[in-house]
Amino acid sequence: MKILVVEDEKIKRITLTDALLKEGYDVLAVDNPIDGLNVCKEREFDVVITDIRLPHMDGLDLLKEIKSLRPDITAIVMTAYATVDSAIKAMKLGAYDYIAKPFSSEELILILERLKDFRRLAEENIRLKQEITERYSFGNIVGKSKKMKDVYGLIETVAPRDATVLIIGESGTGKELIANAIHYNGLRKDKPFIKFSCAALAETLLESELFGHERGAFTGAVKERKGRFELANGGSIFLDDIDDIPLSMQTKLLRVLQEKEIERVGGTKTIKVDIRIICATKVDLLKMVKQNKFREDLYYRLNIVPVNLPPLRERKEDIPLIVDTLLNKYCAKVEKKTFCPEAMKLLVNYDWPGNVRELENVVERVVALTKSNDIRAEDLPDFLMASSEKMCDRHLIDVMEEAASFEDMIKDMEKRLLALALEKAGGNKSEAARLLKMKRETLRDKVEKYGINLKLLQITNNNH
Repeated sequence: MKILVVEDEKIKRITLTDALLKEGYDVLAVDNPIDGLNVCKEREFDVVITDIRLPHMDGLDLLKEIKSLRPDITAIVMTAYATVDSAIKAMKLGAYDYIAKPFSSEELILILERLKDFRRLAEENIRLKQEITERYSFGNIVGKSKKMKDVYGLIETVAPRDATVLIIGESGTGKELIANAIHYNGLRKDKPFIKFSCAALAETLLESELFGHERGAFTGAVKERKGRFELANGGSIFLDDIDDIPLSMQTKLLRVLQEKEIERVGGTKTIKVDIRIICATKVDLLKMVKQNKFREDLYYRLNIVPVNLPPLRERKEDIPLIVDTLLNKYCAKVEKKTFCPEAMKLLVNYDWPGNVRELENVVERVVALTKSNDIRAEDLPDFLMASSEKMCDRHLIDVMEEAASFEDMIKDMEKRLLALALEKAGGNKSEAARLLKMKRETLRDKVEKYGINLKLLQITNNNH
C-alpha cells in the first residue's frame, strides 16, 4: 500500500514515517501541502495521511484538491485541534477516518489494518456485482431459435421499466434465470433481490414468510420478523409458483400490487413497500381463473407483461448450443469433452419433458462418468436410446398410414434407410455402402433414383 504523509512538524513526520515503514508500507512524506499536491500529480497513492493545520493551505482544502486529482485515494485526517465540526467537514470531503493528536503509532496502524479489510471487502463486492451482472446478462440465456430471440427482445424492453412481469413456462425451462436477467438488467439491480417459492407451504407459514409477523402473533412468534416483501424494499421480489398461493391470501397480494403496502401477521400498522414484483407459473392461470381457483383481478394485475418460455422440444435447434455451454461449465477444470454426432442426434431427437434442467442433469452425469473425451451414443442413459426406438416405431406407423400400397411402404423405408446411412457416413458413399452391405454402384443408383440431397445430409451431420 502506497502512503503519502503530509505533516509540517519534522519530529512527528519522521516518527510516523518510520512506524509505517516498519510495517512494510511504501511511504513518501512531505512537509507542506503544495509539495503534497505536486507529488499527487506525478505519482499514484492508495492513502494520504494529512494534518488539518498546515502552512499555506488548510488541510481540508488540501484534501479537497487531492480528491479532485485522485478520486479513489483514501484520506485519513489528523489534528491536535479536534472538533466535531472539523471532523464532519473532513468526512463530507471523503475522509475515511479522523484521528486526534497525540496518538500512538499502534492506533494509526490499527486504522490502516481496518482500511485494508474495508478495501478488500469493497473490491470483493465490486467483483461479485460484475460477476452477477455477467452471469445474468442476456448473453447467458442460451438459444438462437426465433422463439428465444423473441424472449430476449421482450426482456431487453421490459427490464429497465418497473412493470410487473409474469413468466410462464414448464418446469425446467429457466424461469428463475429470466427473472434474474430482468432484475440485474433493470433500474433496481443494485438493490435487494428476494426469491421465494410459494409451493408446498402451509397457509399460515406462507403468510408469515411473505408479510412478516409481530411478536406474539402466533405460538412460537417470540419476536417480530420482517417478511420477504419488507426485505425486498427498494428492489425486486421473485415469486415462483404463484399459482400455489391460496385464494384467501390472494386479496393481500392484490393490495401489495395496487397500494404498495402490507400489514404483518398479528399487526395493525400499515407498512409501505417499494418493490418490483416478478412472478412465475408453470400452469395456465387463466384456466385457474375460469375454475374459480385464482382471482381474476389478481391475474390481470400480475399479467401486465407476460413472458412465455418455450419448452425445449419446441426449440430443438438450440440443443447443440445449450450442450456446448453445459460442457464448458462442467469441463471447466478438466479437458473439454465432445458429443459424437450419433450421441448429439439422440439428444436433439429426445423431447425433454424436464426441459433444460433435465438436459443439464444428463450432461453433468455423462461428463462425470465418461472416461473418454468423446461421448458416444452408448455413454448416454438408456431412456434416450429407448426414446429413439419409439420414434422409429412412430415413423413406421406414419409410413403405413400415408402409403398407398405395400410397395410404396417398402420404397419409403428404403429411401429413409439410405438417407440414414449417408448421414451417418457424412455423405461418403463408400462408407454408406459398407454400412448397408451393398455395392457402391448400387447405392449410387438408388440415391439418384430417390433424389437424395447429399449436400443437405452433410450440412445436417456437421451441425450435429
